[in-house]
Amino acid sequence: MFKNWNIFNENLGINPSEEIKQKLSEYFEILVEENAKYNLTRIIDEDEVYEKHFLDSLLFTKECKIVNQKIIDIGTGPGFPGIVIKIFFPETEITLIDSNNKKVNFLNLVIKKLQLKNITAKHVRAEELARIENEKYDIVISRAVAYLDIILELAVRFAKVNGQVIVLKGPRAEEEIKDLNSKDVKMKLKLKSKQQIADKGFGKRINLFYEKYSSTPELFPREYAKIAKESSKNHA
Repeated sequence: MFKNWNIFNENLGINPSEEIKQKLSEYFEILVEENAKYNLTRIIDEDEVYEKHFLDSLLFTKECKIVNQKIIDIGTGPGFPGIVIKIFFPETEITLIDSNNKKVNFLNLVIKKLQLKNITAKHVRAEELARIENEKYDIVISRAVAYLDIILELAVRFAKVNGQVIVLKGPRAEEEIKDLNSKDVKMKLKLKSKQQIADKGFGKRINLFYEKYSSTPELFPREYAKIAKESSKNHA
């Protein structure tokens, strides 16, 4: 079992309970076992998984109090940050979505083996589900999925008015903010705060906290191909 549990206290002020430790340990074991079949993550070293996946998935909670919110994780991959949030904050209601069916099958395996409640994994594209689950979530979160202008458009419709869109980013976040060219305003989003975390071995992190201050204009989200084609990433 993992030994360096104090990283959670040092970085988050959280001392994981024995139940949390057990679930994270099981999660890690399933991840390593299934990764050999599906290539879920390039990081499989135990210390690195705990620091660069598990801990990194929770750094945003220093700026955002997690209680019993309804949260959707877009492009969750092997469950980062959604499953980690669920393990530490079991009172949350979590929806995980990913367009890769193998990853969704993995998520369902983890949910079943860890006996997690009020958490659902869906094989679906975000821009399609957003039209169905319009303004349903308190928090929409995404970690290292796409360029900022793309992920905000995919995320915005899911958020309730006065809800949050939280994007977990790396060192290029400032550049991506500049490249938005006020697209966030068009989508009725306002950047409320930035959390900058120095590199402590898992890379420099910049987490962005947007507030949705009005209902999403009917235009958004567009089809993914159109969003991606017009993305600032292609013109940077």
